[in-house]
Amino acid sequence: MTTLPARYYTDPNVFEAERRQIFRPSWNLVAYEHQLAHPGDYVTENLAGWPIFVQRGGDGALRAFYNVCPHRAGPIVWDGEGSQANLVCRYHGWAFAPSGRLLNARDFGADIPEPPCLTPIRVGSWRGMVFVCLAEETAELVEWLGAFPDECAAFPIETFRFHSRTVRTMASNWKAYLDNFNEGYHLPTVHPDTLAKAVDALNYRVRIGSDPRWNIHVAPPRDGTEWSGVWGFFWPTFSFNIFDGGMAIERWLPRGHDRSELIFEYFFADDATGVDEIVKESEVVADEDVLVCEHVQRSLASGLYDVGVLSPRHEQAVGLYHRMIRSLVDSCLPG
Repeated sequence: MTTLPARYYTDPNVFEAERRQIFRPSWNLVAYEHQLAHPGDYVTENLAGWPIFVQRGGDGALRAFYNVCPHRAGPIVWDGEGSQANLVCRYHGWAFAPSGRLLNARDFGADIPEPPCLTPIRVGSWRGMVFVCLAEETAELVEWLGAFPDECAAFPIETFRFHSRTVRTMASNWKAYLDNFNEGYHLPTVHPDTLAKAVDALNYRVRIGSDPRWNIHVAPPRDGTEWSGVWGFFWPTFSFNIFDGGMAIERWLPRGHDRSELIFEYFFADDATGVDEIVKESEVVADEDVLVCEHVQRSLASGLYDVGVLSPRHEQAVGLYHRMIRSLVDSCLPG
């Protein structure tokens, strides 16, 4: 098996194709129910270049829109998370109904034929996690998740409380982290004092079932104990580590063809122990992964490397996702 050519990590045309062929039709995790507990609460996201926001309405329903006023592209809500009772553009004050319909174009000075509306997008919630999808043709969230929820059914993840979030800006394409996450080959060399001490790296496997969009990572503990949890990945940029007493979520979101943000979010049961140690070690691992991904990105952009080979023992999942990416984007690339 061979890798994707280097241009798939460095060419803006490839990223533009990925935006439309990968991120637009997928359900993407953007927020959590605890951030949207009260009417007016909102969370924004830049989803592969599309500014969006999710808000809890006065009727309790979740709604999502592009964060773009149809007047002159001003924001309806400021970036981040907050609370805003009404949908009023922060630039010129145009007001919109909860449905997105224009209510008032403040002091405009003329009638507006066929008043424009905010553009709604689809939003769904699963076990406290809030996802959006930009494509009408994609199945509903629970159907789209397929059999994946069965893997998590035994774990009370809704009872875990939010603990903390860290955000790292990576000077790398989003696929560099995708590749890194989906193999354990690098554990002894990139994580010698963290993961490699805890798990048997030689027997680390990525288990892929009938649905190639998600996988489960099997990493036997070195001490011979049985590990109880779920550690894996869901297409395109969502990973999860459910363990005794808590959960860590990773998202690596593209901010351009050569930049990404790596977001870690931690949740724990009220009676969880060793929380500080768990978070500390996870953060060290994240720093190590970012370091190697940024080195890889620089090498891919250098012109010294084009295509490599993949280990049939350790990198089968990497090869699978490379084939999926090519099947989705190649027909959309120029030339």
